[in-house]
Amino acid sequence: MSVRYNIAKSILRMLGFKKIFQLPVDKLIEKAEHFNKNRHFKIPKNHKYIYGDIPIMEGKYHCLSIQKEQKRSKKAILFLFGGGMIIGPDEGDVSCAGQYGADCKMDIWFPYYPLCTQNSISETYKMVFDTYRKMIEVYGADNITLLGFSSGAALAIGICLYNNTLEHPLPMPHRIIACSPGCCPDSEAQLKKMKELNSKDIMVDIVFMENVRTIMQHGEDVPDYMLSGTLGDFKGLPDIHFWYGSDEILYACAENFIKACKENNVNYTLNVGKGMCHCYPMVSFFPEGKLAHNEICKKICKG
Repeated sequence: MSVRYNIAKSILRMLGFKKIFQLPVDKLIEKAEHFNKNRHFKIPKNHKYIYGDIPIMEGKYHCLSIQKEQKRSKKAILFLFGGGMIIGPDEGDVSCAGQYGADCKMDIWFPYYPLCTQNSISETYKMVFDTYRKMIEVYGADNITLLGFSSGAALAIGICLYNNTLEHPLPMPHRIIACSPGCCPDSEAQLKKMKELNSKDIMVDIVFMENVRTIMQHGEDVPDYMLSGTLGDFKGLPDIHFWYGSDEILYACAENFIKACKENNVNYTLNVGKGMCHCYPMVSFFPEGKLAHNEICKKICKG
């Protein structure tokens, strides 16, 4: 591991970010709402990119469009931020999305999807799927890549699973890039593996993984695949490229995602950063993150 990565790892430990995810559900939601006060939708004031507001679900929600040029590109990325379905995006998430768009020479659609602090995961799926529907009208499904991080990666896979439940499904996107996709533990065996990784994880805690089902349900009955994507119907899904850090709890989900791909003849690649943390391809401060970023861009731009 690089010196810079070890520095970043030490900083994260000192900040105690992991401790937030050890809180009881009510305290965790309270903390998340505090974070989210300044994380609402807004058009960035910088002039690095051309930004727009795309109304979703008849204006109920917002999607930020990010373009390098005034004219739309032929291809686009649906960028789905992470945050455990409870924490909204900050300037760093928008900056990361913009960088991926610039490096891939593609437009970015960045939906501010509803969080499970106020709604069940069903509402999140409706919003993201409607965003994807609008993207198809503009770019065509073959020109769209779904790129997600953490809970956003679960959504990137999940909206394709959702599509498979519809009587009249939409065409599938060209590919999915899923960085650290997680899910509610789908078995005692998977929960056990998460517990074994807990001491290595510097960001997400096992307490959160034991509570996240309650948070995502928000008092409603929701389909199993929305809670545990490994339980969904993978038939006909496009190529999926997974990225995990070996030292994160969610790496325990990789085995069952790969199993689902194999059983349904879905092409996939599994990229594991040895000793790396959750969503390390988002951070280019250290060389491992920069390398993963570049590799993801190559996957997105290929074919």
